[in-house]
Amino acid sequence: MLNIFSSTISLIANLPGLVALGFLIGVLSGWFGIGGGFLMTPMLNAIFGIPYNIAVGSGLCQMVGTTIAASLKHRSYGHIDYKLALFMLIGSMGGVESGARLLVKLKNLGTITIHNHSLGIMYLWVTAIYIILLLSVGIFMFMESRKAKKGSDTAVVKTRISRKIQKIVLAPAISLPISGIESISVWSLIVLGFIIGISSGLLGVGGGFIMTPCLIYLFGVPTSVAIGTGLFQIIFTSGYGSFTHFFKGNVDFLLAASILAGSLAGSQVGAMLCRKIKSSSTRYYFSFVVFAAIAVIVLKFLYNLGYLE
Repeated sequence: MLNIFSSTISLIANLPGLVALGFLIGVLSGWFGIGGGFLMTPMLNAIFGIPYNIAVGSGLCQMVGTTIAASLKHRSYGHIDYKLALFMLIGSMGGVESGARLLVKLKNLGTITIHNHSLGIMYLWVTAIYIILLLSVGIFMFMESRKAKKGSDTAVVKTRISRKIQKIVLAPAISLPISGIESISVWSLIVLGFIIGISSGLLGVGGGFIMTPCLIYLFGVPTSVAIGTGLFQIIFTSGYGSFTHFFKGNVDFLLAASILAGSLAGSQVGAMLCRKIKSSSTRYYFSFVVFAAIAVIVLKFLYNLGYLE
């Protein structure tokens, strides 16, 4: 864990920036149904110089409060499918622990020298995974939403994959009326939950930046319901993730509280934007947030290699 004294001095100096970052993360959380960790974790590392393991653990801790506030707002709009969230949680709990243990193993691998600069192997792996995942999600959402914006706006995106997944015959199967799904195998939901859980424990994300696109494009869930349900599920994955990272020494509560101060207000603003802006436009704007995160990560990587000094 960070030295308390040095952490306190640093937090006081960077408090306005951390609160502003928290507000931004809160807006993204309420608007796009994400915990915001996919952007917050690399920004804490890139801008404030916080080690990845502390950024992951503290970010998850802060995420609990932000997603609770945003979920309550979406609940009032009827955007949460509790049955869908429940079955995904069954898989995500095991995934979170697996991801957290993998992060610890990566941390213990030590460092490697590239162009006379020493970089942690954990940093290299987490950076590479972030870029691959974000690039895949961003490109797909940008192309789909741009096409949708040219036609009639629709909250439900039907793809070949979503049709095939809904037709999988593997008992038990359930219906999800709120999501507009007549029948789907619970195993599909559990597997997706496990994958999202791994991303939460390893990358310090609630999993929303993976979950929201998956619910929309793989399962055919309406955009607003995918956002609200994703936020509700993130409460539990981020809660368990912060719990297990606390015992691994990866949580700085002063850091988490500073970000939370801004994110609570931002989450309310984001939830209102989600309700007022068209579904296709929401997906379109989401892709640019993903591209911005990639840019931050790449710039930090180049800086660490000495190219931007």
